[in-house]
Amino acid sequence: MDKLTDSELDILWKKYFENNDIDARNTIVENYSYIVEIIAKRIRGMYQQFGDFEDIVNEGIIALIDAVSRYDMTKANKFETYATIRIRGSIIDYIRKQSWIPRRVTQHKKNIREAEKELSNILGRNPNDLEVANYLKIELKDYNKILFEINNANIVSFEDKVNRIIGANIVNPMLSKSTPETPESILEKNELREILENEINKLNDIEKLVISLYYKEGMKFKNIADILEISNSRVSQIHTKALKKLNVKLEEYENI
Repeated sequence: MDKLTDSELDILWKKYFENNDIDARNTIVENYSYIVEIIAKRIRGMYQQFGDFEDIVNEGIIALIDAVSRYDMTKANKFETYATIRIRGSIIDYIRKQSWIPRRVTQHKKNIREAEKELSNILGRNPNDLEVANYLKIELKDYNKILFEINNANIVSFEDKVNRIIGANIVNPMLSKSTPETPESILEKNELREILENEINKLNDIEKLVISLYYKEGMKFKNIADILEISNSRVSQIHTKALKKLNVKLEEYENI
């Protein structure tokens, strides 16, 4: 289906809202279905270990239909922007509710944390990847794969935590849930944004760069790895450690 013109869409929106014309709604959904596929492909790293692309697309289409039914044409915001926010939020919720993070990933995360703590006590410094892998008696390449899986889990966890606190992702606004803006929610959002910005400024240079390239520039780990001339797994590890530091501050904020 060719993309509809603005005038054609205006006619369809009017038909739908004035007459509850389901055919008009379905045509609008079909016209904007490309948004779902773009989002599903862009965040594939979050679920590719745990779920199917088609399942994510189906969930996105449901969210798109809901976005069409809830859209207020009298508001200034474009439908594409509104729909993108709702679809992303719904998919992130769906990923979390499906519990696609395997128990083995959770166990690996615990094992690595304990190994790092033990080695730090023995060495008097933070251990490197090879030292942790040797301690766990696994190959370095397998250790790097585990780090990649943990990183994907951390991304979902971090974004879900911000959503839970204020219903908006401060680091990546495109992942925000669509909730009514109140003076209180705006104040809380700005306060948390300031806290996170301060914490990001406390990260070391390489962590700040990875966070900036991933969230602000929307780059994939592979592209970041090419720029920094390091491995994908190393980028994943840097990203995980940065999110771990930010999560500490989020938990402090949530428990105030």
